[in-house]
Amino acid sequence: MTNLAFEHIPIQENFDPMVNLADYPFVCAPMYHEWNLSDTPDLWTRKMIADMLLKIQKEHLEPLGRKFKIWDPWRSRVVQNNIYQKFWDDLAAKNQDWDEEKLTFEVGVFVTRADNKERIPPHASGGSIDLTVVDSDGNELDFGTEFDHFGPESATNYFEENDGNITARDNRRWLHKIMTDAGFGTDPDEWWHFDFGNQKWAVQLKKPFAFFGEVTDPVDFNSKPRQEPNHALA
Repeated sequence: MTNLAFEHIPIQENFDPMVNLADYPFVCAPMYHEWNLSDTPDLWTRKMIADMLLKIQKEHLEPLGRKFKIWDPWRSRVVQNNIYQKFWDDLAAKNQDWDEEKLTFEVGVFVTRADNKERIPPHASGGSIDLTVVDSDGNELDFGTEFDHFGPESATNYFEENDGNITARDNRRWLHKIMTDAGFGTDPDEWWHFDFGNQKWAVQLKKPFAFFGEVTDPVDFNSKPRQEPNHALA
C-alpha cells in the first residue's frame, strides 16, 4: 500500500517520546537485525503506540494466554533503503523481463523508497508497527504467511476472497478488529502492518493532519526540548 499518496498530509508533531519495547511485556523479534539489514536489535516506537498495544494485550490477548510479538516498529532510512534494495534485487532476479518502471511499481506496493526527501517512510515516524500474536508456548498463531511475504497471500482479505486457510482467515479477522477498534489503521497488502499518528494513518482514517513526523534517531529525539503531547486526534 506504500504506492498510496500520503506525503501531502500536514504534520503537527506532538513530541510523543520514543520508547524501547524491551521495557514492555511483549515478545521482541527484531527480524531485520536477524536478517542483517539493521545493525541494532533495539525496537523503538512511540509511547502512545506501546501503551495502546499494552492495553489491547491486557484486554484481548492475555485472557487467551497470548501476547504480541513485535517484528518491526520504528526504522531508520538506512534500514528502509536496505529493505527496499533487497526486495528490488529479489524481484529483479525472479522477473528478468520486468523493466524499471514495473519493478518500481511492484516494489512500491510493499516498501517505500528511502531516498525521497519529500516522503517520510511510515516506519520512520515511529507510527508504524509490524507484529503478530503468539500463544502461551510462544508459538505464532497461523495468519497464513510469514512476516514480509511480499505476495498476494499477505493481503489482509486474501482468505476472505480465496478458499483455503480458514484458521488464518479467522485470525486475521480477529487481529484486524481488535487493532482497528483501538484506533489503528491497517494495510490491505500486509496483514501484519498497523499505523497510528503518521501520514499514512491520517489518509486512511481521513484525519486533517498527522501528529507523528520523522524520527531520525530515537535517543536524540527524546533529548530535545518538548511540549506536552497533543492527543486531540487519537
